[in-house]
Amino acid sequence: MNEKVYMVCDKFDDKASKIEDCPNIGIEFMGTCAGRILREDGTEIGRHVSSSFGWLRNDLKLKLGDQSKYDIVDLIGKPVPEKFRIKKEGEK
Repeated sequence: MNEKVYMVCDKFDDKASKIEDCPNIGIEFMGTCAGRILREDGTEIGRHVSSSFGWLRNDLKLKLGDQSKYDIVDLIGKPVPEKFRIKKEGEK
């Protein structure tokens, strides 16, 4: 049975959210987004800052090595579930 992992996007701008694929275009047309890939219990496998949702997905999947060993749940562009949210200082 494959391990289930989750890709989340913690912050992004409007440009990044509109690019779903992995284009090779000038940086002035790209945005900024940051995300993580996590295990079911919330432990982090890796994080990345990228220029589009498409590139973020691609870059996070590369953190896994052999992707065939995982069931990847793609939450990029969706609200980050409470259990995966980054807690601010002083939050429980």
